Amino acid sequence: MAKQLGRALLVKIGDGAGSETFTNLASMNSKSLTINNSSIDVTTPNSSSPEGLLFSESLGGLKNVSVSGDGFFEDSTAEARMNTVAMSNDNQANFEIVVPDFGTYAGAFRITSLEFGGETEGGVTYSLSLESTGTVTFTAA
Repeated sequence: MAKQLGRALLVKIGDGAGSETFTNLASMNSKSLTINNSSIDVTTPNSSSPEGLLFSESLGGLKNVSVSGDGFFEDSTAEARMNTVAMSNDNQANFEIVVPDFGTYAGAFRITSLEFGGETEGGVTYSLSLESTGTVTFTAA
């Protein structure tokens, strides 16, 4: 597989309608997707030789997907939707994260943080952090 441009990694927010349409948060300059897997320690000594070597054993635990990014604020429709969701009581929406030539991660994400900033001689910026709120599916490209 060929190397891909970072700007082709897309974070898209759903419009919340019945036949949901996803819009790219195009002004994001940096984006990151993290898949976290925890384990449950189930280590027990061997009953026939409890003094023997003890190797850790684990079971699969919680899975969580987080997304973060930042960019310049453009006052786009997608950014307005992002702000509406962040300010609502149920601050979650459906998102798609497209990794070019690899696939798409899709699911419901809670906006855990939305931050706006700006310097005197610069554009208004924003930072966004998302946490999955249920199953995230992956569809290969």
